[in-house]
Parts: sequence; C-alpha cells; structure tokens
Amino acid sequence: MPMSKKVFLIAAVMMVITILGGLFYWLKQHGGEIAGSDTVVLSQPIIKWQKITITESDKNITMYMRAPRIIIYNNYRVDNEVNQAITQRIESLKDNFISAVTTAAEDNGEANTLNIEIEILLATPRLISLAFTTTEHLAGINDNEPEWTFIIFDLVKGELLIEGNELFRDDLAWSEAVKAMKTSLLTGYQGDPNCDLFFAPRHHSFAASCIGVDRSRGGAHLSITGNISMSMVQEFLDPSVLSDIVQ
Repeated sequence: MPMSKKVFLIAAVMMVITILGGLFYWLKQHGGEIAGSDTVVLSQPIIKWQKITITESDKNITMYMRAPRIIIYNNYRVDNEVNQAITQRIESLKDNFISAVTTAAEDNGEANTLNIEIEILLATPRLISLAFTTTEHLAGINDNEPEWTFIIFDLVKGELLIEGNELFRDDLAWSEAVKAMKTSLLTGYQGDPNCDLFFAPRHHSFAASCIGVDRSRGGAHLSITGNISMSMVQEFLDPSVLSDIVQ
C-alpha cells in the first residue's frame, strides 16, 4: 500500500476514535444513555419541599400535605418518573378519602380533614424510598389510626418497585424476609389481626406497617407500624441494595 494511503487510513481511524470519544463524553455530561450499556450514572437526589392545602367547600373537605419535589440534575427522565409516582400516590390517597367522605361521613357541618405527611426514608443515587402517613377525620365517625404506606423507586432502572421483592436476592429470600418482618410487627399484639404488610428501606433498617382489620374486634380498623432491625433481613437482601442502606 502506498505511503499516502497508509497515512490517510491512519488519519481516518484516529478521526473516528476522536468523534466517538467526544460523543461518549457529551452523553455522559448530559445524562444520556448509550445503547447497549447497562451503566447509568446518576447524581445524589436533591429534595425540595412544598406545603399544599386543598379545600372542597361543597363536601366540607380540607386536605393538608407537605410534599417533596425530587430533583436529579443529570437525568430528567428519571426525575420526572419519580415525581409522577409521588403525585399518583397522593392522588390515590385523596381519592380514597373523598370516597370515604361521600359514603361514610355525616353531613353535620363538621369538617372532614385529611393530613398527608411524607418522609424521605432513603435517598441515594441508586434508591429512593418514601413513607406516606395519612391521618383522616370523617365527620361523625371515630378516627382510624394513621396509616403508613411507602414508595420505593429504583433510580438506575427508572422504575417503581411495586412489590419491593427486587430488593432481595430472590423470591424465596423476599418471602422469608416478609414473614420475618410481619412476625416482628405483630409480636405482642393482643387480638386476631388480618393485615397486609408494607415496607421500605431506610438508613440501617426497614420501616414497615401492617394495615387491615382485627377480627376479634368485629373487623375494626388495624394499623400497626414499626422499625425493623437490619439484622432481621440483612441475609435476604441483594448485596447492591444492602450497600446502599448501610452506607
């Protein structure tokens, strides 16, 4: 091959490498994803808070909440997905309350109120988990105990963890962990509970609640909350999740 062609070929190869390197750097700086890559680098979430009051005078309803806005500067798609999940959970809690007012509350002029307190339990570049404490007052009805429910969001995959079983090594480990957490919450409870377990990771532990009814009290509302020691579930957790929780 003539020398001039060799020089031209080397120059062309170096130009392609330079272009690809520049494209990779640009995508990394702007939160983009490269096809075929399983690695997405995210920044530590930033949380901003706002207080919201909603009033519906025709039903004598007032709803109070303190809600977070999650900001992830280098991935706007995940940023949007997380905040959409929070908004959808708030809307669901509001709809359930309005339905309860419509079907159960007395029209005696007394205010029906809903308080929603949201707490960030864990926020890392990989995971974010939130606790929603809802306290209801329906006119003419004894107040139920506050309910504690959760959202867990995988920021790397960009998806809500519906069952939370992705936090554990496998389905068997998830099943054993759920059994251990529920047993711990109900230890010492006097009655005949029938409740569903909800849980989410927090720093160095898990938050959990069991919501349902007590059959020994005629199906009265039941809401038991507690903190689960890391030692109880540590052996069941996926190693990458464990490192996030204990960091």
